[in-house]
Amino acid sequence: MSDTIQSTRVAIIGGGIMGVAAQFQLAENGWTDTILFEKAELTSGSTWHAAGQIAHAVGSRLMGWINKTSIETYKRVEAETGQSIGWHEVGGIRIATTDDEVDWMKSIMGVGKLLDLPMDLIGSEEVAQINPFYRVDDVKAAVRTYADGHIDPSSVTMALAVATRSRGARIERHNRVIGASRKGDMWLLQTEKGDVLAEHVVIAAGSYANQVGEWFGLKIPSVSCLHHYLVTDTVPQFADRPELPVMRDNAYGGYIRQEQKSGLIGIYEGHVCPTVWEMPKGAPWAAENELFQADYDSIGDFLMVAFDKMPILAELGIKRVVRGAITHTPDGGMLVGPSGAPNVWLSCGSSIGLAWGGGAGKVLADWMVHGEAEINTRGFDPRRYGDFASDSFIVERTKDEFMRRHDTPCPGKQFDSLRPLRKHPLYDRLAVKGAVFGEIAGWERPRYFGEVGEVEQIGWGHQRWHENASAEAETTRNSAGVIDLCAFAQFEISGKDAGALLDRLSANRIPTKDGRISLNHLLTSHGRFETEITIWRIAQDRFFTGSPIARAAPDFDWIRSHIRPGEDVTMINRSADWGMLALSGPASRRILSELTDADLSNRAFPWLSGQEIRVAGIPCYVLRVSFVGELGWELHAPLGQIGDLYDALFEAGAKHGLTDLGSYAFNGMRMEKAYRASGELTTDVGPLDVGLDRFVVSEGRDFLGRDALLKRDPTWQLFYAELHADDIDIHGGEPVLLNGNPVGLTTSGGYGYTIGKSLGWLFVRKGTPQTGLSVRILNRDIPVTVHQDALLDPQNLRPRSEE
Repeated sequence: MSDTIQSTRVAIIGGGIMGVAAQFQLAENGWTDTILFEKAELTSGSTWHAAGQIAHAVGSRLMGWINKTSIETYKRVEAETGQSIGWHEVGGIRIATTDDEVDWMKSIMGVGKLLDLPMDLIGSEEVAQINPFYRVDDVKAAVRTYADGHIDPSSVTMALAVATRSRGARIERHNRVIGASRKGDMWLLQTEKGDVLAEHVVIAAGSYANQVGEWFGLKIPSVSCLHHYLVTDTVPQFADRPELPVMRDNAYGGYIRQEQKSGLIGIYEGHVCPTVWEMPKGAPWAAENELFQADYDSIGDFLMVAFDKMPILAELGIKRVVRGAITHTPDGGMLVGPSGAPNVWLSCGSSIGLAWGGGAGKVLADWMVHGEAEINTRGFDPRRYGDFASDSFIVERTKDEFMRRHDTPCPGKQFDSLRPLRKHPLYDRLAVKGAVFGEIAGWERPRYFGEVGEVEQIGWGHQRWHENASAEAETTRNSAGVIDLCAFAQFEISGKDAGALLDRLSANRIPTKDGRISLNHLLTSHGRFETEITIWRIAQDRFFTGSPIARAAPDFDWIRSHIRPGEDVTMINRSADWGMLALSGPASRRILSELTDADLSNRAFPWLSGQEIRVAGIPCYVLRVSFVGELGWELHAPLGQIGDLYDALFEAGAKHGLTDLGSYAFNGMRMEKAYRASGELTTDVGPLDVGLDRFVVSEGRDFLGRDALLKRDPTWQLFYAELHADDIDIHGGEPVLLNGNPVGLTTSGGYGYTIGKSLGWLFVRKGTPQTGLSVRILNRDIPVTVHQDALLDPQNLRPRSEE
């Protein structure tokens, strides 16, 4: 081993499609001082045995953008290098055999409209014309795509490597990284051929990511699951005819396509998920080009359905079975972005590597080089998993995700495994009152209240729980409601420099007086949203913040990362050991006054202020705010005392008609007040794009992202709109149309139960007129009316009520 230490700006660990595509996109962004380390040959992990499908018929704008970017990247590299990528642009057909699946196909059409992806919604007769070998008697509808298909895994990876090397980046094959340690501001990697100092490290190690992550103090939530595909003998009917499109059908949980003149059948079992190399060990270092014995008992029933769907394959022999390990995560999304360790980035956990690699590489490169991606990628952020993600959770929930991979993704759908994972003290109390829960960051939060043991009905239109949520909202507006928000990000930030830290991160001033509260937007260096937090100034050197629980780890890391050397700042993350109840409604002051000696009048306890007081004898942080637009308070207290606090509220509130409030009603009330939420405050826009100019205070002060924000000419604007539909609401991600042409997308929505209107937020291109707009939902163009102000209490008098 040489004693010479190399240095590089970026070291990439792993030579599959995710690592090579990331290195190529970094080079495209000007970062060519990079070295990719691969212990064997490029693609020798999971990439080489992939079936290589890339689809356009997907359920979200983000995934559609990722797949589209991958195809565009691969084609561009082929044109540049002259090296074939093995691209078969045969299109695809995604089949619907149930009513829910038909609704999903209609929602997919909206994604296609948003991204200008050519696709059609077709019927069974058209499916039969396109693929005369496919049985269509149970087909209710299908989405046909045209510009997607399948690719050769090794060819495209090698083409990317050629293009990357031509830009000056380096690839070292047969050189395994065997360890890492911190050395000053750099990472010292030990490799089989010598040490390397790297400013940044990208972990793109696929099935080896678990043990690689340990070198950097990381737990990487990725599991290697076994997936089958089978190649048949030659199909005589495939001779002398154009190649068939890729067929996808939930009935057998997979896909059927041509492989040269043979058939290829891919199966995702819906009843079991075989795994290998489970956490925390990961794949053995000696594993290369690893395949596993076929398990026909496991896939037999699914395979018979596939044969029934395409009978010409049924009597043929199987000449090759590929059963390889593919990484999956607990929610099915990739892990792309900052890891939480300094300058360590992830590009792994990808279950569809060829479809995602090019797009994921661009996201990662943009994030590393420019500080952000051009599209909102919070769903990929590796830090979305908190400390609740134990080894057993990661494995069991990932198995659940694998088995549900071909379930129809109806709105409201959630995982069942390991539920409830995190039970705070209110769980049992709420369950016996009929709470129907949803999981968020491992915690259970009531969605609505029904019958004990009720199972939530899910789907795109209004469901049975619509009436339950309406009753909760009505009682809260007329009397009072309390919602369990124990799943909430809560930080205490103290020290003589705490205020200076928060002020230089916030686009508007933090509170200047003890006891006051402000809503603050923390921006990136490019003037776009990093996060939104509520800041309560307890004292000059002591602050308390609140934000959505899903942002707990990223927000804590973001704020902490901006503490300067020598500053006196201490941060405590209370998110796991404190809880919060939000009491709202015109009777809330009367209820709370029975439990505290504190003066709750407007004079003594004004709107947007907080106090440390006792409620029912329990020390609480009490903030006078309300996200539903009513007189109200947030009550923050240690989780161990939240149950007693809840009981006391209902004992005092019984005569006032206090009700439990679930998240569905809560969201609808939020929409009536035209309050923006995380769906509107994404990483690809800033305050000026969403009409929050009043929250930017730039005169006489500097803050992170100030100059970039003020120089930006926003290209988007946000409309608050009423959807003219009685049976369906905006969920977010649907295309907004003007004269049938896409001009934007929805971000979030809900039903305003008090005013009886369906409402939503629309992101549209700047200059779009406010009239003549519609939203496409389930392939219906539904008109909207844009409103300038909240449809309930636009003067915001109710939260300031003297009652």
